[in-house]
Amino acid sequence: MKLDKNIGISLGFLAGTTFGSGVAFLFRLQSYGVMGSVAVFGMIGALAGLFIAKYGLRMNR
Repeated sequence: MKLDKNIGISLGFLAGTTFGSGVAFLFRLQSYGVMGSVAVFGMIGALAGLFIAKYGLRMNR
């Protein structure tokens, strides 16, 4: 399976939202804090996934 831009964004978003949910759980945040945490970490994860898909595997090409 080739890691392209769409898969990188999707996997990064999934990992980011999961991490954000875990952080919110550990800090016992209320509803708005959970939504903010999941949204912020989801965006960070999507950008990280895009970066990895675009530049991270350049040595294999």
